Amino acid sequence: MNSFKDIAYQILKEAGKPLHSKKITKIALSRGWLKTAGKTPEATMNAQLIVDINSKKEKSRFLKTSPATFGLNEKFLTAPQIEEKKIEEKKAERTYTISKDISPGQKGNIAEARITELITLYGDTNLSCYRPISDDEGIDLIVKEKGSLKTMYIQVKSRFGTQFKTPFVAHIKKRNVIEHYSCAIVFCFFDEDEGGLWDYLWFIPTPEFIKIASVVNNKKYGPLYSFVAGRSRRGTNQWDRFLIDKRDLANGIIAQMKRI
Repeated sequence: MNSFKDIAYQILKEAGKPLHSKKITKIALSRGWLKTAGKTPEATMNAQLIVDINSKKEKSRFLKTSPATFGLNEKFLTAPQIEEKKIEEKKAERTYTISKDISPGQKGNIAEARITELITLYGDTNLSCYRPISDDEGIDLIVKEKGSLKTMYIQVKSRFGTQFKTPFVAHIKKRNVIEHYSCAIVFCFFDEDEGGLWDYLWFIPTPEFIKIASVVNNKKYGPLYSFVAGRSRRGTNQWDRFLIDKRDLANGIIAQMKRI
């Protein structure tokens, strides 16, 4: 850097806020970036920035925010920034869709695997997570605290989609919901646009779930518990108090184990 403008641009970029031309000049001199024989380099700095702004107008890298004080023009883009912006815009234009051939069972397995990752990664206490050979009792994951015999039995209900405003609706066979604090249900939404679980999920111990959930009769499956929840917090949503950050799931399970 050997020009007043290049030096000012670098200093303002690092500062992240407007600076007086005297301050810009002082920083440049202290770093040895500015070598001048003039007696008033701050005046030269001020003049060069004003000339650049007046001649280039909106295409200038700089903005005058107050007398002798300058900031960066956020609308100005360097050549690399322009290229980066083009790449990001091209990425934004591309849409991704999941395979049409994926089965409900495969979707369930994917969601359960993601839940397993969360439980394993984020707990304050180490947890071990197992999947039973058969889940005909409504148990998808078995979670055990390492060094302890305390165990939680988790049923995972997932929904895949792209519509954020669409309510989460699920039904669970009544015979598969055991009323015990060692059992809980996790409801999670897989965002197909983002390719992963939504940032929040519902973690509900089964005794609490049974108290709130309504029961509907189904000719094929018998009595079913019904779960319907919006994905935005509302005072009227009865499930809101169970909606947590997905990274809090492991600690929610650990807290629940203390009730067993």
